[in-house]
Amino acid sequence: MFDPQEVLACPASGPLTLRSGKQERYEDASRQAKNPNGDSTDTVERTATHNGQVSMVTGEGLLPLTNGTLDGILPFDFTRFYRTSAVEIDSGLGFGWSHSLSQHLEFHGEQVLWIDPENRRTPFPRPTAERPVIHNSLSRAAIYLGERPDELILALADDPTRFYHFRDGRLSAISDAYGNRLTVQRDRCDRIQRLDNGADRALLLRYDLKHLVAVDYQVLQRGTPEANTWRTEQTLVSYRYDARQRLIEATNAAGESERYDYDEQHVILQRQLAGGASFFWAWERSGKAARCIHHWASFTQMEARYAWDDQGCVAVNNADGSEEVYVHDGRARLVRQVGPDGGELQKAYDDQGRLIAEQDALGAVTEYQYDEAGRLITQLAPDEAPISCDYRHGFLCTFTRGQAMWTCQRNTQGDITAISDPDGQITRYLYDPQGRLLTIRFPDQSAHRFVWNALGQLVEETLPDGAQRTFSYDALGRRITRQDEHGAVTGYEWDAVGRLTRTTLPTGACRACRYNAYGQVTAETDELGRVTRYEYADDLHLVSRRINPDGSALKYRYDHAQLLLTEIENEVGDTYRLDYTPGGLIRQETGFDGRRTTYAYDANGQQLETTEFGDEGSQFVTQYQRDSAGRLLLKTLPDGIKVEYHYDNFGRLVRVDDGQEHPLAFEYDRRGRLITEHQGWGTLRYGYDACGRLKRLRLPDGGVLVYHHAKGGVLTAVDLNGTRLTSHRFVGGREQQRQQGLLLSDYAYDEQGYLQAHAVSQKQRSLYRREYAYSAKGNLLQIADSRHGQRCYQYDALDRLTAVRHARDQFAENFTHDPAGNLQIHGRPGPFVLQGNRLRRHCNSHYDYDAFGNLIRERRGMPPQVTQYTYDSQHRLISIRTPDGKSVSYRYDAFGRRIRKTVDGQTTQFFWQGDQLIAESAPEHYRSYVYEPGSFRPLALLDGKGRADACPFYYQLDHLGTPQELTSYGGAIVWSAKYTAHGKLRELSQSDGERFEQPLRFQGQYFDAESGLHYNRHRYYHPEIGRYLTPDPVKLAGGLNPYRYTRNPTGWVSPLGLSGNCPLANKAGGSARDGVGEGVSPTCPLQKLQSNTCIAQTQATT
Repeated sequence: MFDPQEVLACPASGPLTLRSGKQERYEDASRQAKNPNGDSTDTVERTATHNGQVSMVTGEGLLPLTNGTLDGILPFDFTRFYRTSAVEIDSGLGFGWSHSLSQHLEFHGEQVLWIDPENRRTPFPRPTAERPVIHNSLSRAAIYLGERPDELILALADDPTRFYHFRDGRLSAISDAYGNRLTVQRDRCDRIQRLDNGADRALLLRYDLKHLVAVDYQVLQRGTPEANTWRTEQTLVSYRYDARQRLIEATNAAGESERYDYDEQHVILQRQLAGGASFFWAWERSGKAARCIHHWASFTQMEARYAWDDQGCVAVNNADGSEEVYVHDGRARLVRQVGPDGGELQKAYDDQGRLIAEQDALGAVTEYQYDEAGRLITQLAPDEAPISCDYRHGFLCTFTRGQAMWTCQRNTQGDITAISDPDGQITRYLYDPQGRLLTIRFPDQSAHRFVWNALGQLVEETLPDGAQRTFSYDALGRRITRQDEHGAVTGYEWDAVGRLTRTTLPTGACRACRYNAYGQVTAETDELGRVTRYEYADDLHLVSRRINPDGSALKYRYDHAQLLLTEIENEVGDTYRLDYTPGGLIRQETGFDGRRTTYAYDANGQQLETTEFGDEGSQFVTQYQRDSAGRLLLKTLPDGIKVEYHYDNFGRLVRVDDGQEHPLAFEYDRRGRLITEHQGWGTLRYGYDACGRLKRLRLPDGGVLVYHHAKGGVLTAVDLNGTRLTSHRFVGGREQQRQQGLLLSDYAYDEQGYLQAHAVSQKQRSLYRREYAYSAKGNLLQIADSRHGQRCYQYDALDRLTAVRHARDQFAENFTHDPAGNLQIHGRPGPFVLQGNRLRRHCNSHYDYDAFGNLIRERRGMPPQVTQYTYDSQHRLISIRTPDGKSVSYRYDAFGRRIRKTVDGQTTQFFWQGDQLIAESAPEHYRSYVYEPGSFRPLALLDGKGRADACPFYYQLDHLGTPQELTSYGGAIVWSAKYTAHGKLRELSQSDGERFEQPLRFQGQYFDAESGLHYNRHRYYHPEIGRYLTPDPVKLAGGLNPYRYTRNPTGWVSPLGLSGNCPLANKAGGSARDGVGEGVSPTCPLQKLQSNTCIAQTQATT
C-alpha cells in the first residue's frame, strides 16, 4: 500500500532542483552518457545486470565495491568500480578501475565532458553567464556555474543531495544544499591526497608512484594551529598491483583479501572473494569492446551463457535450462524483459528518456504523465484511482489521490518543514543550519527532539513523553553505548570492519559473535556461555549446518541456480524439500512428514492455484482469480465454496462474501483508515485523534470505548460509556501504575525491562504481590506469588522448559524434548511415539491423523475413550464428537475467524476486531473483551449487553499476559486460576461458589469447555499435550516443527496460532511505544493501517 508521506518526502522526479530551491530557467541538452567504448550506458545502480556482475546493456563486466566510509553530516562512501570498457584507462587503481573520487571534467571547445566515478562520459554545453544552468535529462544530470569564475558544479538526479565542485576541471569539493562540504586536498603531484569533512575526520589516500595503495581513516588531533596533526585510526583498505600495473588484490581492515586475474588486455577473468568463492568470465571480442558470453563460479549452482545481437538484445541461458531476454534501446533504456518463468515486461519512453508506460506480463498498462519541466504529474495505474502531483520551486508539494490531498511545505534546501494530511492535521519538522533534524512536532503538539554532534551522530534523543536516550561512539563512528530512558546502558564492541562482536547488556551479561570473511556469523555465544556454531558450504555465504549448544544439528542445501534453499534436514534426520520455478517462486514443497504442496502462478508471478496432496493420494485444490492490479477477486475452495473480494477505486477492501450468510464490509475515511466494519450481526465504528491513534470504538452492542493519550501517544485512560474504565501511568515507555476499579496495580522492572514485580492494593492496603526472576538469558526462573506460592523453572541447553516446581502444593512437572523439539510430558506411564513430528502415542493415549496431518481421533485408556475431530477443506475444525456422544460444531467467516459454535443445540456467536475476539453472544450471556491497545493482552471483560447492562471486570495478568485473576470493580476476585506450564487449567477458584466463566488463556487463546481445547485463531491448541491439532498453515514461516506451540511457554506466546514470538522486554506489563499503551488503528483485513508515519529517517532506533 502506498504511503503519501513517503511520496511527498521524495524530490521532484523531473529535472534537478538546484541549491537555491528555485526552479530556474534552464536549457536541456539531452545526450545519453557513454562508456569508454562509446556505448550508451546508465549508472551501475540503474543498469540491468545478471548475477550482479554482467551488464545486460553492453555485456561488459561491472563491479561496484565499497571499501570504506567517511562519516559525518555529509557521509561519503569510498567505492571502487571496475568496468571492462575502461581497460585502457588507469585512473590510479589499475586498468579498468576507478573510484568515487576519480572524476574530472574535460573541455573540448564549448563542450564539457564529465568523466564520472564510474568512468562514464556525460556531455554538456559549457555553461555561460547567459545560460548558467544546463540540464541533460537523458543522463539525469545538470551542470551550472559555481561561485568562482573557474568553478563548475555537477549534480545527478539519482543523488539529489550532493553537488560536485570542479575547478579547472579537477574535483575540489562535494557539498549539499546546506553548504556542508567535503574538501578535496591534493599532493604535490596533483593527486587527491585527503578528503576532509570539516569535523576532524578525513580519508587519506596513499600512493606508490602513480597508484593508490591504501585508504586510511584519520582523526585530527587538535593543538595549536601549527600543531594540528592527522592521526590514522585505521587503514580501511590496501591495494596490491602486478608488474603490469593491474590491481590484483584488495585487503580490508580485517586482513581479508579479494583477488583478481586478467587477460593480456586487462579484461577481468577471475574474481576470488575473501571467503574463497571465485567467479569467472569468458568474453567475445577483445579489450574495451569485450562482451561476456559465459559467466560461472567455483560453486556449481551458478552458470550462465549469453547470446548477443547488434540490436540491443541478449538472451541469457541459465544453468537450470531457463532463459531470460533483455532488450534495450540505443539509449540504454530497458524496453523489453522476459523473465526465467516467461513473463514479459515492456516499457516505453519519451524523447527525454522519461518512462511513459509500462506493460506487465498480463497486459496491464501503467501510464505516466509529465509537465513541461519533465516532472511526474499523473500516474494512471490499472483498476486504481489516478495519482497526481504538484510542484513548487521544483519540489513536490502536493500529492492527490481521489478526494484526499496531502500537502507539504519545504525549506529552500528542499527538506519538508510541514506536512498536512487530508484532515488538515499538520506535522512539522525543524532543522539546524547544517540540515540535521532537530524536532518533529506532531499534531497533538508533542515533540520528538534530537541532539547531534559535529559528525552528524545522534547523541541524545528526547521522546514525546519527555524520556531521554543517549548514545556514544568510538573514533571510527561506531556506536559503543546506548543508555535508555531508565538509565540502563548497553555496550557494543566491533571488529575492524564494523561487525558487531560483543554486546554487553545492562545486567553485565554478554553476547558475542564471530564471523567469516563474508561477514556471516560462524559462532554466537549467549549470555550463559553456550555456543551455537554455523558452517558454510562451498566457500559460500550460505549456512550449510547449524550446530546447537547441545550438539544437535540442522543441515541446509542449496541446489537452485539462484542459490535458493532446497533442503532442510532437521535434528532427527527428517528432510523438508523445496522446489522452485526458474524465476525463484516455490513450485513444490514437501514437509518433514512427507506432505506435498504445489503452487501455480500467473505470468506476473502471482499465485493462481494451490494443490495439497494427502498421504493417501487425495488432493485439495484452491484457485485464485485476480484483477489487473494483482488483487484477489475470487477464491474457489476445494469444496467448491467461492469467496468474493471487492475493492474501491483506491484498492481498499470493501466487501468479502463467502456465501455463508456472514458477509464482511468495510468503510474508510479520506486518509484510508478503517472507520466502519460490518460483520454478520454487528458493526464496529472507529474514530481517531489528530495523530491518527484510535480514539473511539463503538462496540457491536452500542457500548463506546474512548482511549485517552498524553502527548506523544502514551495511554492515560480508557472510558466505557462515559465512565472511567481504567487509568494508566507510564514512565519512560513502561507502565508503572494502573487503576482498575478500586484496585491499584504497581509494576516494577529489571534492567532489561522484564516485569519484575506486580503488586495489587486497595486503598493503600496490600492485597497480593508477584515477583519474577530471570536468568541472564532472559528465561523465567522463579515466580514468588503471595497467593499461590513459589514456582521454579528449569531449562535445557536450548532454552526449552524441562521442569517446574510448585513449592506450596509440591506439584511438579517434568519435560523432555526430542532433538526436533517435540515435547514429552513425564509423570505418566506408557511410551512416547512420534512419526514425522506427528504424535502417535503418549502414555495411554493414541492419536490418528488424516491424510493432511490433522488430528482426527484421540483414543484414551482401556477401554478406549474416543474423541473424533472433523475438518473442512481449509483444515479448520468444524465438529467434535466426544466420548460421551456429545456433538459440537463450529463455523468460520471468510477470514477463517470462528463466528459460531454449537454445543448440544446451544449456539454461541463470536465477533472480531481484526484478529482479536471482542464479543460473544449466547442465549444465557453476552460478553465483550477489551484489550491493551495494539496487543492481545486482555484488559477488561464486560459482562452483559448494552450500555445499561455491561458490567466491567478486570484482568490481572502475569508476565506473559495470561489471566491470573478477574476482579470486580470493588476488588473482589471473582475468578482465579492456576495453570500447568503449557496452559492447562490446573485449579479454578470462584468467589462465593458462583460460577463465572472467563475463557481467555494464553494470549489469543479461548478455552472451549466442551473439548478442553483452546481456540487459537488459526488453529486449536491442546494444552494437555502442549501441541496443536493441525500443522502450521504458514509452514516454514512458523518454524521447523509444525505442531509445536512455541519454543518456550514461559517466555513465548502465539496469539494467532501461527509462528510464536517472544514479547519484547519493554512490553512486560505494558509499553507505551511498542503497541501496548498506544492507541493504534485496528488491523485492516489486508494490511495494518499505518498512521502518522514519520518521514524523517533518523538514527534513533538502532
